[in-house]
Amino acid sequence: MKSVVENLSTGANWPPAAGEIINFHTNVGVRSGTLKEIRWGLLWRDFILEDGRVIAEQKVLGAPESPVWREPTDISKEEQQTWEERLVAMATSGLDPHDRESPFWAALMQYLAYTYLRFQRITSSRPP
Repeated sequence: MKSVVENLSTGANWPPAAGEIINFHTNVGVRSGTLKEIRWGLLWRDFILEDGRVIAEQKVLGAPESPVWREPTDISKEEQQTWEERLVAMATSGLDPHDRESPFWAALMQYLAYTYLRFQRITSSRPP
């Protein structure tokens, strides 16, 4: 397997392909894992590893400095509700919200960022 960190150019080689080893930032340093798939969340792409860990694109070494995010206004009410239902199901199933590489943490951070940006745009667009 080829490590993406060998290719620090983020142009034509981004995003990495399934099966590649990616390196990413964590609270305890740089870690690595084998990429299984890439999925869009509410705002950004999540990198799903073979072992089930979920890494936000902006934490992956070699990612573009300004990764592409969706606009909060592009998210439908149905998609928002589906995301909320998924979070409730994860919470009630007993998943640990402290595991920062778990699907629950990834979904929670996507929803928190989405909510923040949605309300930030509402308050910043109000006349003084």
